[in-house]
Amino acid sequence: MFNKACIIACCLLFSASGAATELTRVVLKDGTEVVLNDDFTWQYVLLTTPNADTKAAQLTPALMANSALMTTNVSQGVRVTFKSARWDDGELGLDFDIENISPLTVLKVTIAATLFDDSGNKILTTEFDVWQAKNRLPETYLRKGQQRVSRTFKLDDINATQWQKQLINLAIIAVETR
Repeated sequence: MFNKACIIACCLLFSASGAATELTRVVLKDGTEVVLNDDFTWQYVLLTTPNADTKAAQLTPALMANSALMTTNVSQGVRVTFKSARWDDGELGLDFDIENISPLTVLKVTIAATLFDDSGNKILTTEFDVWQAKNRLPETYLRKGQQRVSRTFKLDDINATQWQKQLINLAIIAVETR
């Protein structure tokens, strides 16, 4: 029979090692750099390391040349894609496509969207609940294979002249399923 202290110690050990650790970095043929993690996930390296000249991290040249690489993120069986942007009286409206590719029913999806100016400098990062089902209304749940469009999210502190290239990076930060 196991000692309770031993079981607790094992649980703490395994729960502490739950975060993804970078295994290696790979440079693709087009110059895009990718990080491979020990939990079988990967991600693009978005930012250059700051140097004495720039004093701030910027988007890598490969991502500036192919910004579509940043506009989709897949996590926990959900794919979120930046769909469109539109300006209305100085406010920026952002729309997203959400697709459930998992066997689970999705109730809520939260993303972090980071916007960069046309030079690749970070403007802001903000969070959106791009999908939220209504409680006890099964027809609003996002089921396997379904795709929906988010409501429009408004941002009023973006300068339209500095966001012509629509450089946006998406990261799914939470998915609630049933």
